[in-house]
Amino acid sequence: MRKIIIAGLGLLFAGPAVAQKHYTIQGQLSKVQMPAKAYLIYSMGWTNEQILDSAALSGGRFTFKGPITDPQKVSIMIGESQDAITFYLEPGVISIKGTNSLKQAIVKGGKINTQNAAYYKEVMASGDVLFAQLDERYRKALTTQPVDSAYLLTLYDKAKQLLKQRDSLKYAYILRHPESYISLETLLELASELPVTQTAQLFKQLLPEVRNTEAGKKLGNELFDTGPTSIGAMAPDFTENDVNGKPVRLSDFRGKYVLLDFWASWCGPCRAENPNVVRVYEKYKDRNFTVLGVSLDQASKKDAWLAAIQHDGLTWTQVSDLSYWNNAAAKLYNIRAIPQNFLIDPSGKIVGKNLRGEALESELARLIH
Repeated sequence: MRKIIIAGLGLLFAGPAVAQKHYTIQGQLSKVQMPAKAYLIYSMGWTNEQILDSAALSGGRFTFKGPITDPQKVSIMIGESQDAITFYLEPGVISIKGTNSLKQAIVKGGKINTQNAAYYKEVMASGDVLFAQLDERYRKALTTQPVDSAYLLTLYDKAKQLLKQRDSLKYAYILRHPESYISLETLLELASELPVTQTAQLFKQLLPEVRNTEAGKKLGNELFDTGPTSIGAMAPDFTENDVNGKPVRLSDFRGKYVLLDFWASWCGPCRAENPNVVRVYEKYKDRNFTVLGVSLDQASKKDAWLAAIQHDGLTWTQVSDLSYWNNAAAKLYNIRAIPQNFLIDPSGKIVGKNLRGEALESELARLIH
């Protein structure tokens, strides 16, 4: 069941050309038998297995290079020997060094591969030892005559307990590491075991740069993001008054990238994020980008709203109907907490959500050249 879910929510190898970066894999097997050929494989062992590239070894060395958009789990196999190693393909240089076997080789390079190595030690290593011991006992039990069925059931129950314990470690890992791409993949594994509401809660705790990968967007859409404000949908239009009482329509900004920013003067996290938005605005305001702020302040607190705009240096257009949580635009965008934002492209399509800190600047750097 888990394998099916992971396959269904897996990463696409190709992506928008504007988002492409490049990877280089430098492999070395010092004692491999020659001649030999290495194969770079996507979804090794699955029904959608695909050979992405191949390279002949020269002096035990091989190299793969190519473009990449999002991280992707891949394998390298030598010939048809089933000697293979699995790792994460990501931008930058990845080295694979071993002697005569890829299975025993060491992978270095890349943030996600580093995260994965730490994850293995933290979550998987101890369980693998115990599973290996159980497997040995199971195989030995099968060789005895007659086979002790009760004993085999005991081993089976212990295996289930180990799986349950491992799931608990995975759950804890996600909570401790919201910045890790491995947390997203771990959540994909747990998705078949957890209620959708619980999966969604864990997903929301992942940092935006993790949620906004292709795999993250797909999981998010399947969990709860399929409505009129989902990524890829046309941003719903609305009209609200600016600080001078002049009506402003969202569609007035068509032709630019717009960060639709929901906030309020009374919202501590919003005020803490404002300096980052100011910095990004100053960097990109002359490059077909602007911000439209929508405040969830109240009519009785309009002065606080205006003072916050002045104090925080928010020089872009600000609008509000001063109706607090009943703000019409906020209800249209199903805003249940702030700060929240939507990045809208020049055609009016939503291309990002809840981009904060470095994630916002990274996304704009990807989109705006």
